[in-house]
Amino acid sequence: PLPPQEQEEAGGEEEQDTTTSYSDVITEDAITSEGLFDTHMIDRDLFYEIPLDMVDREMLLLTRIARTPDGAGYGGSKVNTSTVRWERDGDRVLLRLVSYANVADDTTAIAGAVRNSNFEPIIMAFDVEVMNEDSTALVVEVTDLFTDDITLLGLQSFRRQAYGVRRVDADRTYVVRATAFPTNVEVRRVLTYDATEAPSNAASNTLSMEMHHSMLLLPDDLMEPRLCDERVEYFSTRKIDYGLDEQRAVTRCFITRWRLEPSDPAAHARGELVDPVKPIVYYIDPATPPKWVPYLKQGVEDWQVAFEQAGFSNAIIAADAPADDPDWSPEDARYSVIRYLASPVQNASGPHVHDPRTGEILESDIQWYHNVMNLLRNWFFIQTAAANEEARGIRFDDEVMGELIRFVSAHEVGHTIGLPHNMQSSAYYTVDQLRTRFVCEMGVAPSIMDYARFNYVAQPGDDTCFMPVVGPYDKFSVEWGYTYYPGKDRLSEREDLRAMVVEAQENPILRFSSPTGSDPTALTEAIGDDAMRASDLGVANLKRVVDNLTEWAYEEGEDYAQLEELYNNVVGQWGRYTGHVVANVGGVVQTRKRQGQDGVPWEMVDRDRQQRALEYLNRQVFATPEWLLEADILDRFQGTGAVELVRTRQTQALNQVLNVDRMKRLVEQEAFNGDDAYSLGEMLDDLRSGVWSEAGSGRETDAYRRNLQRAWLVRMAELMEDEEAMQSDVVPFARGQLGALRGELAAASGGTSHRATRLHFEDAIARIDAVLDPGG
Repeated sequence: PLPPQEQEEAGGEEEQDTTTSYSDVITEDAITSEGLFDTHMIDRDLFYEIPLDMVDREMLLLTRIARTPDGAGYGGSKVNTSTVRWERDGDRVLLRLVSYANVADDTTAIAGAVRNSNFEPIIMAFDVEVMNEDSTALVVEVTDLFTDDITLLGLQSFRRQAYGVRRVDADRTYVVRATAFPTNVEVRRVLTYDATEAPSNAASNTLSMEMHHSMLLLPDDLMEPRLCDERVEYFSTRKIDYGLDEQRAVTRCFITRWRLEPSDPAAHARGELVDPVKPIVYYIDPATPPKWVPYLKQGVEDWQVAFEQAGFSNAIIAADAPADDPDWSPEDARYSVIRYLASPVQNASGPHVHDPRTGEILESDIQWYHNVMNLLRNWFFIQTAAANEEARGIRFDDEVMGELIRFVSAHEVGHTIGLPHNMQSSAYYTVDQLRTRFVCEMGVAPSIMDYARFNYVAQPGDDTCFMPVVGPYDKFSVEWGYTYYPGKDRLSEREDLRAMVVEAQENPILRFSSPTGSDPTALTEAIGDDAMRASDLGVANLKRVVDNLTEWAYEEGEDYAQLEELYNNVVGQWGRYTGHVVANVGGVVQTRKRQGQDGVPWEMVDRDRQQRALEYLNRQVFATPEWLLEADILDRFQGTGAVELVRTRQTQALNQVLNVDRMKRLVEQEAFNGDDAYSLGEMLDDLRSGVWSEAGSGRETDAYRRNLQRAWLVRMAELMEDEEAMQSDVVPFARGQLGALRGELAAASGGTSHRATRLHFEDAIARIDAVLDPGG
């Protein structure tokens, strides 16, 4: 070459081409996956090749925990779901967060005001590195999206606080792989935080976990949404629609449901069952132990009968994961999968992902934790073993456990098709029905979506069954949510759906409600129309279980851990029965109704039922539960603690009864209903006579009763200083109870020769005086 000076004199060499080519960016080393938009991994750098026709399209961005250290959540659990949009801005691409909280039709004048009030935040901006070779796609490097601290893609704020998270460590955070599919892109990464309170390996001040991110294209062809009706509730999506011709801001509520359309509209119109164009398919995780696969599948397909009531055959199907399809993956958001998780968690969950615009369910992954079997063993043993030989033992036969798995599978599938818990369902089968063959066909409650569990009412010798099934409410709910109305939109179908609900509500088993805090018909873990009768029968069975517990929990050569666990479950079940009964005191029953229907939505629990509830509590809870205090059981796993166990449980029950809100409801019920109500004064008198029966009878007290009575004194003292109670009749009545008791104790204390009882009564008088006359 010429020396520099001569080059300059000769006019210099030809200019170099500095244009970046596609091959300069996406090199031969790239690992490429083709799909919605192609992904390219080059070492740890990730590039997206975003087609121009995917710009301005809305997508769901889903974040799930894939793998986690002990104590930091569970693999498969969802962390966040957001709607996003890629937007071009000159030589950059913006990733924007989209919200549907406030909407208006684009044709309305107010639509501009809605847009101005809902400016979409920019999650991250990316430089366009190059166009692809035919200039139809933008190539951007998105590595920083997965290595920076992006809130939407990381742990929720409450977890960050709990773990003392300070920052994301970018050096220890990296993309593992990226895979593209026809309508979605999946990314797996390792996420590492500096954390002062890491849930495991705390000395490292490090929390590392694998996160899984899905970007799923929302459909162009919008499903017709269905308007909510609180009388037959579904999971839902809500938005304020400013485009409606209303004189207020109206919230629109759409139920979440799968898109089911008849494959033969003519046959469907004639009332024939037809297959849907696209059925709901759940794949079983290949990691599932083979012996449980048939039961998980059956739990899915138990819903067939409900969809038949909506006019569809073969609407919901369970399938094995295809072993010979290299393109199938449980991480592919196109597929719904029952994921089997090796975890000590005693649970299962059924979340779903839906289109926020219409409520269309797009995908669901049921989280099935291996140790849910232990929970099922405990429930089935404690609730049914007295009358059910199949439930007696530490380990059930596989057929029995399989049927329990089938039940939970069906319950979780119910959530994934849109159904929430219907806790009122279980209140409408009678206690007498639950002791007959009625249960074998109808289940323990009209809805498998109730927390009804198993038939604890059945007594030895009853010819009955024990399991929940997809029941009449479930069938009605699916009929309401999935019946196809050709040619009708959400407004024109509304009257048909409302008429269906009004007719159905004439039958109480087709009603819906969720817990209100005051409604004794909408409770968890309860069955039967009469909590006092059902709980009496339940306690009778618990006594039988305790009598046989050392035999039924026996394992040659093993320690007593299983015996202790089952005994504690007996105690917990006794506590549940207590809660079911307490709810009747000051209770108000809700029947969801709308204007034009007969009757009112809220009605007081009748006086007799509330009095029977107090009678039960005095007899089954506040009387010392001697049946629980079996030394032959307790001495096998503890040296002490029985007195404290009873004190704790009785104190909890007492505080439930003497809840300020409950007592205020009693005051209001008397104000509205007069002598037809169970008044606060009557309730407190009945309670005192039960808790302090020794004060009038001259009987000696034992350690259990003295603890209970002290708990009563403590609670009364608390009420006297409670700010809310001071604004009501609660404090005057509490003062009256203390004064009345003082008189009874003064008369009784001199008449007993039992030292502990006399000292206890004298101490109680001193405590009362300190409350009533603190300056005395």
